[in-house]
Amino acid sequence: MVDVNDSGYQMVKKELFRHLKVNSDAYKDTYLIRRIRARMRRLGISSYMEYYRIIKTNKQELDELLLTIAINVTEFFRDPVVWRTFEKKVIPELVSYKEKHHTHTIKIWSAACSTGQEPYSIAMTLYEALGENLGGFRVRILATDIDREALTTAIRGEYPADVVEKQVPRHMIPKYFTRISQERYRISPKIKRLVKFQQFNLFSPTYPKGFDVIFIRNVLIYIKKDAQEEIFEKLYDSLEDHGYLILGKTETILGNAAKLFKLYDLPARIYRKNLEVKGHGTGFGRR
Repeated sequence: MVDVNDSGYQMVKKELFRHLKVNSDAYKDTYLIRRIRARMRRLGISSYMEYYRIIKTNKQELDELLLTIAINVTEFFRDPVVWRTFEKKVIPELVSYKEKHHTHTIKIWSAACSTGQEPYSIAMTLYEALGENLGGFRVRILATDIDREALTTAIRGEYPADVVEKQVPRHMIPKYFTRISQERYRISPKIKRLVKFQQFNLFSPTYPKGFDVIFIRNVLIYIKKDAQEEIFEKLYDSLEDHGYLILGKTETILGNAAKLFKLYDLPARIYRKNLEVKGHGTGFGRR
């Protein structure tokens, strides 16, 4: 691909990584080129070097590019098989484990949560599975994304009526949403109170820990294999030993990182920690 060797493209990419605080070529070139050229078309230019000069002097355009790179498509209850498996298999097993070990806190991380539909779907599913008082459990859902603008939308918790009515099961809408106008719904307070939103870069050297379940869906496909392996190593440490890792339907765990997890459910792309490698920590598989 001629774009990859273009000196202007390489300079744009270097500037992009500098602001994302990524030390290596983490994103796939095919993905980056598609996103960068979309911004260039909006400005009516075809030269990467000209675009590089723009982002060096125009912070607003640089911010727009960062958002374009970071953005991911999301929706309520995306891929129904995942949510059926989460409700009917994962949650009952997790509840059984918690009761056996006399602990009453459930911690879940929605990584790369975009505008909030996934963490809110997690909260609604927990209510559906556990009942009105959540089975007596204290539920904490951490929802993170690199995109501040997306997080602002997520925290607001208001969505177009046609989106809600298309994506959310009909019986759940009056339970977990309030209609605030002909065009919009708002997430109910009991759902919002379960979710804490926070800005977070997946390329950060340190990850939060202690989670029973981690959702990281439809974002890793844009990231190169070596960078994926480093992310999986940190996710391994973030999960409790009994924890579940839930990926997107087109994603698999490749390379050395595959040794860190065991497949739990293939159609839903759910994995468990491989405790046989416990103790290797985030250094496992590094070269």
